[in-house]
Amino acid sequence: LLGGRVRTAAPLYSHAGGATVEETLDQAGSLLAEGYRNVRLQVGQPGLGTYGAPGRPGGYPRSPHPDGWDVAHYLRTTPELFARARQDLGPEPGLLHDVHSRLTPKEAITLARSLEEHRLLFLEDVVAPEHYDRLPEIRAASPVPIAVGELLVSVAEAARLVLERGVDLLRCHISAIGGLTPARKLAALCELTGVRTAWHSPGDVSPVGVAANLALDLTTPAFGVQEAHVYPESVCEVFPGTPNPVDGHLHPSQAPGWGVDLDERLAARHPPVTHLHERWAARVRRPDGSLDAP
Repeated sequence: LLGGRVRTAAPLYSHAGGATVEETLDQAGSLLAEGYRNVRLQVGQPGLGTYGAPGRPGGYPRSPHPDGWDVAHYLRTTPELFARARQDLGPEPGLLHDVHSRLTPKEAITLARSLEEHRLLFLEDVVAPEHYDRLPEIRAASPVPIAVGELLVSVAEAARLVLERGVDLLRCHISAIGGLTPARKLAALCELTGVRTAWHSPGDVSPVGVAANLALDLTTPAFGVQEAHVYPESVCEVFPGTPNPVDGHLHPSQAPGWGVDLDERLAARHPPVTHLHERWAARVRRPDGSLDAP
């Protein structure tokens, strides 16, 4: 149904995020030693921190909101992180960064240009969805590839971004846009327009979702890279056949269908846990107390 394989396995990227540049680069070095060739880098900021990395409480003690997130500090220190990364990790690894929708369009262009010399694989979610109409402008001005998609909730929205040249790598959450069939259609559109896929796949995507991502990764020439997540043993027991990374790649199962099953008896031993991200997201503010994107 998907047209047959065009590659043996899907190359992955994993996540490194420490409170300091040194911690982040230590994590990145360990991931590269495990066989990953691509790593997303995030580093902590004063106050709340930034997405994917811890903060330092009370970072702005004389501000109304001491645990705020300061855009000027972020725009200054993020290029410093990648300069050190190239110095310590060398020219070969693919490096990525997730802004998590916190910049204005002009700030996004400023950040992208400041990262040009460090040759990022992509820069993700530079603006919030209310500014997606500005993505063609941002992409045209950006010397690094722009990745967008995890917040899209329809295949029509994603197709519009591709056709309007607002994205270099499409990062949709497959279940949010309607499942495998719409995602397959998007992959075909990407093949025609020179856009690559990089499906969203953090820890809140189930092993079945990962298997769906992988099926598309292996069958479209438009594939770019796949986000990695290593599932704990408890998840692997509940979902026999869970895909987990090997030497920085995901390999397909030889079992029928998705290759992933569900043990309902074992699942009953693991009641749902409220995700803490929502509580954290409500605290994302600037030092002056104004709300920001999570």
